[in-house]
Amino acid sequence: MKKELIINKSNTIIVILAGGQSRRFGGGYKTLYKLNNISILDRIIQNFKKLKIELVLNVNSNEDQFIKSGLHLIKDEHENFQGPLAGIYSSMKWTLENRKNIEWIFTSPSDTPFIDNSLVNKFLKTKYIDKTKIILANSCNKTHPVIGMWHISLFKSLEDFLVKENRKIMLWVEEQNYEILNFENKIYFFNINTQADLAEAIKIEKSLKIP
Repeated sequence: MKKELIINKSNTIIVILAGGQSRRFGGGYKTLYKLNNISILDRIIQNFKKLKIELVLNVNSNEDQFIKSGLHLIKDEHENFQGPLAGIYSSMKWTLENRKNIEWIFTSPSDTPFIDNSLVNKFLKTKYIDKTKIILANSCNKTHPVIGMWHISLFKSLEDFLVKENRKIMLWVEEQNYEILNFENKIYFFNINTQADLAEAIKIEKSLKIP
């Protein structure tokens, strides 16, 4: 009988990755733009806080823009916008140095306004093969590599990968023991890259009757 791996709230920390450049959005920080009078970032924070799991924010620069979030800010160790892997690496490093009881990091992008705490709960309640080190969300046959669980023991492997100036998440993931967790509700994964996406999110919100 295969051993099963169970992840729980006591050994998990949630990291919201807010280190992107928002180039396609036209500059600024898209996560700070508002939907229904509340910023995308604050929506995500409010949802995740219901889980009662420690929540931190990864940023690349300009920390002053994010102080109002009230979250601890983890700045990227790698400068010049090295992508989400740099945010995951920096979050692992901070966790190893400051949270000795944490084994897992759950990461979420900061531009997905409809991501919900129920998504995280599914990650926590699902049983996995014992050797699994990464679990990534999937919907409609599409893997979402920034939404997932990462075991802290992968820190050195990720460090070595980044030293080679590699940035492709799945290239590194496929070297590890990983699993895919399927979701039927694709609205969780709607992300905002452009002003048109923001306009579409407003329409989606009205159709969902989200308060």
